[in-house]
Amino acid sequence: MVDEKKVRTMIELARYEEGEGKEDLRIRHFYRGDYLTVQLIKNWFLTTISYILLLALLVGGNLEFLMNNLDSMDLPVVISLILIGYVALIGLYLAIAYVSSAVRYGRARKRLREYVVKLRSLYRMK
Repeated sequence: MVDEKKVRTMIELARYEEGEGKEDLRIRHFYRGDYLTVQLIKNWFLTTISYILLLALLVGGNLEFLMNNLDSMDLPVVISLILIGYVALIGLYLAIAYVSSAVRYGRARKRLREYVVKLRSLYRMK
């Protein structure tokens, strides 16, 4: 005879595995430091590309102004402002990425502990 409690537990576990558990099960293969490092490198790379594209849009949109005033601009100041903006953006964005990744990792580990407890209880059901 089919045990309804066992079937319900199996369905609950399957729903978890197909839903938010997919990401959690992927995260479980990483140590916390490794996961955070991968996330920070990925976010640094994407933020750098975004900053370059943003600069390209700004230059493209103001090309006529830049061409007319290029000789009167203090290029070292402009370049230093661009670099300061980049460093500030990277610092802010990586801090946000670090916190969000650490929270995501902690929540995933907590849900995985609950998942393992339910798996063990399913195993012990007769």
